[in-house]
Amino acid sequence: MEYCVQAQQIIAGTELEAKSKIHTEFEEFVESKALDKPLTVQQYSSVPLPGDETMNTVLSCKMKTAERINTAYPSAAGEPPVADGDGSCQAVHRAWLDKIANSIPSGELALSPGELVVDDEDLTFIGPMWLRPWPFEPLYRGDDNRLHIRTRALYVPFSWWIPMPDRFKGTYYCHLIAPDYLEAILRGDSSAAKQGAVRAVSVKD
Repeated sequence: MEYCVQAQQIIAGTELEAKSKIHTEFEEFVESKALDKPLTVQQYSSVPLPGDETMNTVLSCKMKTAERINTAYPSAAGEPPVADGDGSCQAVHRAWLDKIANSIPSGELALSPGELVVDDEDLTFIGPMWLRPWPFEPLYRGDDNRLHIRTRALYVPFSWWIPMPDRFKGTYYCHLIAPDYLEAILRGDSSAAKQGAVRAVSVKD
């Protein structure tokens, strides 16, 4: 599913629906770039759940900033901008957590949204810091003994003073918990819930 299209709408506060390029090879994804016109996001699913190779735990999205979207798609005079402004990767997590939890019948919820903590994004500014360490762990058990959902972001505004080519600027990247994995955790599905409890570490990267 094209989850990064949803993430782009949340990140930039826009109703525009981006095109999506879904990658199956890590190196291909690393080399890819989000585009502002046509608005195109890059998506890569990875880090399969031990014992269930069909379920990936991480979803990585390469997206554009609100400023780049507004530059590429200017509004008519007197009309509001197409994109409201940059949000955050944790805003994507919060939106997905609420949406997924609300889609599950109450009798099938093993965990309520309030039992999970959405951490603020770990913000980076260059590609290698966003990519490493790897694999990315989207879930950990904190000192409070609660499960925390974590994300790592790469944010590069489109500014003249940043010493890199323009094609690298105006980007917002997120490593996120995969929505299917999040749903499995909320439902308490046996393999995912077990791994979520056992595999979630107490020490963050």
